[in-house]
Amino acid sequence: MYFHLHTNIDTNEVDDTSALYRDSSGRHFGLSTAQFYISNIMLHNVNGSMYTISGAIVLKNIDSEQYVIGQVPVGTYDDVMFDVGLNPTTNALQPSGFTTTGYIPNSSMWYGNATQGYMFMKLQGFADTTTAQSGTNLVHFSYEIGGSSNLKSVTMPMRTGNPYYLYTVTAGGGNNYIHIICDYGKLLSGINFKTQDSTDSYTLNPTVATTIANNIPNLFHYEE
Repeated sequence: MYFHLHTNIDTNEVDDTSALYRDSSGRHFGLSTAQFYISNIMLHNVNGSMYTISGAIVLKNIDSEQYVIGQVPVGTYDDVMFDVGLNPTTNALQPSGFTTTGYIPNSSMWYGNATQGYMFMKLQGFADTTTAQSGTNLVHFSYEIGGSSNLKSVTMPMRTGNPYYLYTVTAGGGNNYIHIICDYGKLLSGINFKTQDSTDSYTLNPTVATTIANNIPNLFHYEE
């Protein structure tokens, strides 16, 4: 089973880290860094059972879309659930003892001590702060989201087969892909780029981190 995760701002796929994109509310902003951890991945079988993919942790980054999440038993699945962030035990591991399926060194997400652990999500970019959205007054933003209170669970909508096909896993049947769009316009909804341009969850504007973390379930929707 694979995740195929797209980096979007509204319907615009972010394929240029120096460009501005318009979100659904008309704001223009761009992303130079957009990465987060996915863990505790579970699949719901149409027979009512749940399957947890043991040890599956993904570090999604802005440059890559496809991630192996592991093998799953033969069956038909209609829902996927996961956490954005890391459980307390994993979060306390030093970078030297922690591996992920992502290729960005995980030390780039480390706060520097086992008490704080890792950034569950790290966003950097630039935003237009003019009323007319003219692109003439750009500000840089940096959001580092971590901490146990900001560990968020995501339950994707149940796939009924119309318009979304079910995930059917057969013995020797090849790969299945879960295609998901990550809309950062939804994630940063309610954020004022001019006055709320930074947070590190702990010492710098923790309320901004909370606002963004509470938007995490809205970040994801199926592509197909």
